[in-house]
Amino acid sequence: RPFILRRTKDTVLKELPPRTEITLRAELSKAERKKYEDTRIAALSELSATGGEQQAGQQRIRTLAWLTRLRQLACPPTLVETSWKKSSAKLDLLMSLIEDLREGDHRALVFSQFVKHLTVIRETLDAEGIEYQYLDGATPAKERQRRVDAFQNGEGELFLISLKAGGTGLNLTGADYVIHLDPWWNPAVEDQATDRA
Repeated sequence: RPFILRRTKDTVLKELPPRTEITLRAELSKAERKKYEDTRIAALSELSATGGEQQAGQQRIRTLAWLTRLRQLACPPTLVETSWKKSSAKLDLLMSLIEDLREGDHRALVFSQFVKHLTVIRETLDAEGIEYQYLDGATPAKERQRRVDAFQNGEGELFLISLKAGGTGLNLTGADYVIHLDPWWNPAVEDQATDRA
């Protein structure tokens, strides 16, 4: 218990092509790499200094906090350091990818585990005049359905979705691409989100 009936896409719609996965890697700029390395060294220093003094649970929480901070730094560093004014390799790569998709008349779901990351992307899309829909865990149920329907009806070239809010319960056949901006701790959650399209 509980009993869950699962169906795969090929049993539901036989005409669907197989999923193609492409991994794009953003090379951090020198400034981003330095910020990342400085933080990584600070994390190692703090965790090794307090290793024996803290209980295992507290040590695990501190370790996860540092790992999350490093993961955020690999996105636009503004997620961690609000005073960051330089560019972001990942954001630059995303905007280049979006431009290619737009030229080919494609529509995409864009997932991130960090709502702050989606906020940075929203600001960039707004500045570029690119239409999109947006969904995160704070979106009320009625508004959530309205935005899903709007995207399905062609409103917006992109649908920005927090991974937690969009991993289940959505069918978004209006998109033919899915972009994951940052990996989730559990790859099965990413697969669930990808299968929304």
